[in-house]
Amino acid sequence: MMRVRFAPSPTGFLHVGNARTAVLNYLVKKKNNAAYILRIEDTDTQRSTMESEQSILSDLKWLGIQWDEGPDCGGKFGPYRQSERFDIYRQFTEKLLITGNAYHCYCTQEELDAMRAKAAEHNKPFVYPGTCRHLSLEQKLAYEHQGRKPTVRFRVNDGISIVVNDHIKGKVVFSSENIGGDFIIVRSDGIPVYNYIVIIDDTLMNITHVIRGEDHLPNTPKQMLIAMALDLPAPEYAHMPLLLGPDRTKLSKRHGITSVSIYREQGYLSQALFNYLALLGWTTRSGEEIVSIEELVEQFELSKIGKSPAIFDFQKLKWMNSEYLKNLPSEQVYSLFYPYLEKAGYTTHDTGWLNSVIDTIRGNCQIASDIVSEIAIFFGDTVEPDQEAGELLSQQESKAIIMTAYELVTSNEVNEHNYHQLLNAIKQKTGLKGKMLFMPFRAMITGRLHGPELDKIIPLLGYQRFKKRIENCYQRFIN
Repeated sequence: MMRVRFAPSPTGFLHVGNARTAVLNYLVKKKNNAAYILRIEDTDTQRSTMESEQSILSDLKWLGIQWDEGPDCGGKFGPYRQSERFDIYRQFTEKLLITGNAYHCYCTQEELDAMRAKAAEHNKPFVYPGTCRHLSLEQKLAYEHQGRKPTVRFRVNDGISIVVNDHIKGKVVFSSENIGGDFIIVRSDGIPVYNYIVIIDDTLMNITHVIRGEDHLPNTPKQMLIAMALDLPAPEYAHMPLLLGPDRTKLSKRHGITSVSIYREQGYLSQALFNYLALLGWTTRSGEEIVSIEELVEQFELSKIGKSPAIFDFQKLKWMNSEYLKNLPSEQVYSLFYPYLEKAGYTTHDTGWLNSVIDTIRGNCQIASDIVSEIAIFFGDTVEPDQEAGELLSQQESKAIIMTAYELVTSNEVNEHNYHQLLNAIKQKTGLKGKMLFMPFRAMITGRLHGPELDKIIPLLGYQRFKKRIENCYQRFIN
């Protein structure tokens, strides 16, 4: 049976790059009826937190990703947190030490830094020279008497070719001479490092396919060497190209939102983000971009993922979300928007009126939180014109419209029975038409030059609010 895994480190929020890995693993699961394992890699004890773990699990569930085994639901291959598996790792470390595939290293950080500096002086990459490979028992005891706490290094022998038959990259060959020499597998505090224990976990959890970012590709030969030394079968690998920002540099916060939790907070729909992440790096047969999860599963193949980096297009994601938002049933839209309105103070007991307002402006919202800025024009007896509207209303041509509107509503020539016809009345009085009439009128009523159709806005405002806005505009720009 195929078994895939997603193994996040709980040191922060779920990054969209990691979320993409989780999504593609999920497509593989659904496509092949595979088991999906969630493993928490929390050996960074200083930065790992339970709050971060819970946040990651919450974001994954929000995306619609379901796992078969994990820290919250158990399974027969647990524990599923690496911090709870240290006894297991110790057994393998002892085996490596006994067979001579690993050894204790007593080099201090200062000594290692000096070696690195010397290599840098000669413009060479640092390769650990095996200083502690052949220490005698007396030398080890002497170092320990000095208070030195050893690390454990894996012995990398020369002349070994490590072949990775990658499902995306193709055949990749590494030479053992080019992976940095003997590398640390257990730190001096006794905590094992990622490159060491990940292959042990993958094997003991019967992971058949490891699908991850290509930043892990340089780690793969080290993991395969450990597997060979421990007589463990290595899984099949697929390394996806990384996500880049629009400027083709590594995706980071400076490009925009990179945290799934913030997308949730801003009102992106989970199905839109899942859809977008799923299609990064490949395309459907038809080229369609709004695709159901069933269609994604049906068409997805690891071999379809391109070898070039995928560009994370923030605007395209927002567009995709707006398309999903447009197709939501009204009841779902109301429940989606209400929390943002309540938080912003736009509340009313008249839910029928509020729902009518939402129906009028929902098409202008790309994400749910947009409702706050869009709905502002319907609340308050006065509106604060934005910069564009304020500049237009300050022009001499606009003042004739303001003055005429004011005269019509204060003389009661236009009243609660016919205020919908005010625009036509101004046209007859001033002779103005087209944008010269329409744009200043919109700015006077809504404070903006763009938005929903006025014939939909005006009835929802009601006569009293409509009149007061005209009076306020007159006081501000004329009186």
